[in-house]
Amino acid sequence: MSAHIYPMTDFPGLTLIERWGLSSLVWKVWSRMQAIRALWVVVLSASSWGQTVAPGSAPTPTAPPNPAQSSAPAAGSLDAEQSPGAITTLKVVTRVVAISAVVKSKDGEPKAGLTKDDFILKQDGKEEPIRYFSQGSDLPLTIALMVDTSGSQRTFIGDESLASDVFFETMLASKRDRAMLVEFGNNIRELQPMTNSPDALHLALSGLSPHASTVGGTLLYDAVYAIAQGALAKEKGRKAMVILTDGGDRGSRRSLAEAIEQAQRGDVQIYSILYSAWKQSSGNEGNRAGAPDPGLEALKAFSEDTGGRVFTVSRTMGLREIFEEIGEDLRLQYELGYTPPAGTQPNSYHKLELKARDKKLTVQARKGFFEPQ
Repeated sequence: MSAHIYPMTDFPGLTLIERWGLSSLVWKVWSRMQAIRALWVVVLSASSWGQTVAPGSAPTPTAPPNPAQSSAPAAGSLDAEQSPGAITTLKVVTRVVAISAVVKSKDGEPKAGLTKDDFILKQDGKEEPIRYFSQGSDLPLTIALMVDTSGSQRTFIGDESLASDVFFETMLASKRDRAMLVEFGNNIRELQPMTNSPDALHLALSGLSPHASTVGGTLLYDAVYAIAQGALAKEKGRKAMVILTDGGDRGSRRSLAEAIEQAQRGDVQIYSILYSAWKQSSGNEGNRAGAPDPGLEALKAFSEDTGGRVFTVSRTMGLREIFEEIGEDLRLQYELGYTPPAGTQPNSYHKLELKARDKKLTVQARKGFFEPQ
C-alpha cells in the first residue's frame, strides 16, 4: 500500500492558509491508512484466532485437516468454515425426523390428550429422546388423491367421484390445508394441482374417465413414486396420499420397493383403498371363497411401511365410511420429532419403532426413514 502526497502546486488558486489546511487533512488521512495497514500485518501474522504468540517467538503452525475426518458434520454439530483472511462463520446442521402417529384404544377409538412422555421411540432398536411434539391438527395438511382409471376400474368411477367430492369438502375446512387430484392408468395425469378450493376439485372429479386408459397398463408404482418425489416433496407439514385402486400394476418402470422408499423419503403417509370386483361377488367364477385379493399385498406394503392404513370396499363398508375413517385419522394425529444420533450414516435406511407406554394402546406410525445425503 502506498500513499500519494499531493504537492501544493496541484491546487492553484488557493491562499496559503487554505493550502496549509488541505495539506494537514491529507496528512491525517495518510497517517490513518498507515495505522490500518499495520493492524492488518499483526492480524495476518497470527496462525489462527485465539492463539497467543509470545514476543519474539514464531507462531505454532496449524496441522492440516485429516481427510478421514472431513466427512459431513453430524446432526446438531457446528461446522466452522475458514479461509485465509476471511471472517469465520458457523453453520448449524440439523436433521429432524418427523413422525405422524395415530393412537387407538383396544376398541379402535382414537386416544386424545397424550403427551410426548406417553411414547417410547426407538431408532434401530435404541431409544431416542422425543424433542418435538404437537397435535397434528396444529400443522397444515396436504392430500394427494390418486384414482386408478384403468379398464378394471370403469364400473367404480361414478361412486369414487361422489365419495371423493364429500371427502374434499370435509378435509379442506382450514385455509391452510390443500389437496390435489391425480388419475393413473397407462399414463399419469394431474387433473387438479394443489388447491384449497373444493369447487376446483369438484370440477376436476368430473374429468375422471376410464376411457383414456382402457388399453395398456396400470402405472400404480410409477404414480406413487412421481407424486411423492414431485408435488408432495415441496410441501411442508403433514402429507398424505390416498389411493383408490384394485392394487394391480402393469407396466411401471419403478418397483414397489422404490415407490415405498420415495414415499418414506418424502415423509408421505399412504392410505390405500382396495376397490375391486374380486370382493364384490363371492360367486364369481375363479374367485374361491376365502382367497385373498391379488392386489391386496402391495397395498398393505404401501400403507404399513409409511404409517397409513389399508381398507377394502365391501358390502358392509362403503367408500364414504372409509373416507370418514381416514379423515378422523388425519384430524387426530400426533406429530413427533427427534434428531437422529451422531454417526447416523447419510443415504441409509433406519428402522423406527414408536409405542405407547400404556400397553393397552396401539400406535399407527411409519416403520422407518431414509437419512438424506
